[in-house]
Amino acid sequence: MSENIWEIVYKGKLVAVERLSWKWYERAVRPPGVRLILKNDEGKILLTREHRMELGDFDYRLPGGKVFDDLESYLELRWNDERLQKSVIEAAEAEAKEECWIDELSNLEIVHISKAWATVEWTLYYVTWEIVTQSWEQALHGDELTHGIEVWFYTPTEIQSMIREGKMNEERSVAVLSRYIG
Repeated sequence: MSENIWEIVYKGKLVAVERLSWKWYERAVRPPGVRLILKNDEGKILLTREHRMELGDFDYRLPGGKVFDDLESYLELRWNDERLQKSVIEAAEAEAKEECWIDELSNLEIVHISKAWATVEWTLYYVTWEIVTQSWEQALHGDELTHGIEVWFYTPTEIQSMIREGKMNEERSVAVLSRYIG
């Protein structure tokens, strides 16, 4: 059997298509994302409510975003785990400040890494933190301004109800959050 050598046959702003050199097998490659599981001192978890174009409706979700704003930045670090994880943490900190109004966090832990492989490579990193201080002043930018992102804290019981009622639509986050809150 031939060595698995992947060749990029298409590059867009955020997605590349790779083809396996010894057969016609392709996969899409997308930079990773980060999702934050942020707890306050009461044990409540912060969720956002934002309008999602792909749903044509509002959705409750874990706050987060892209780790890289473009494909090229990701491809440079793709196979360097140490630098990639550093970029994940930096993106998580930025999202916490911009989207969730968090000033100071403690007890960082990456609790799960969700990988979509097969025909799509798109990893989501799930990071937990405890909130130390919050400014209540969002610093949204770009598309976030049109999504109307609202931030609120919910008990694990309230989150479980939202999941059962279909109010959270990012399935990987639903699975991780369900395991996390038990």
